[in-house]
Amino acid sequence: MSYFVFKYQDNKFRSVEHIDTFESYKEARTLLKKLRKEKSPNNPDAYKLVYAEDMLEAEMLILEKRDAPILREWEK
Repeated sequence: MSYFVFKYQDNKFRSVEHIDTFESYKEARTLLKKLRKEKSPNNPDAYKLVYAEDMLEAEMLILEKRDAPILREWEK
């Protein structure tokens, strides 16, 4: 399995652009931090890291609609 770095745009139609693929988490995380710092300091969610078997699975995971987490009483 590999680590995929994507540029993520959450506008009317969600879209992703593949940036790079890595075998080690450390290398992928380093690139992700660099991209977030240099290209999107005001929007850290513009770049995302996904761990998946292949590119198709990575794109499906990143575009998947997720439910909002349930807040517990002590988290409010």
